[in-house]
Amino acid sequence: MIQEPVHSSLRRNEFADLVDLFVSELPLRMSVIEQLMSTGDREGLCRAAHQLKSSAGGYGYGDLCLYAGRVEALCRDRRTSDEQLEGAVDELSDQASRVRA
Repeated sequence: MIQEPVHSSLRRNEFADLVDLFVSELPLRMSVIEQLMSTGDREGLCRAAHQLKSSAGGYGYGDLCLYAGRVEALCRDRRTSDEQLEGAVDELSDQASRVRA
């Protein structure tokens, strides 16, 4: 299935430099999230997902915000299995890979 790129809902000319910076730093953020997942650091993963959720929403990436929020919520729920959390992180990673400035 071909995935379409996801662009910010903010007007390009108003916050172009900030949106570009967010997008350029997103692979590093996702690398940290994936590393936290692989080491089982749910507390760190929760913080990183929360930070991404807040940033993504602020820069106009509503869908990315929702996926990060799901990871955050699952981290907080002690009943969440590692497999469920890993699935949510994979979905977040897929969404993040579609983000464009």
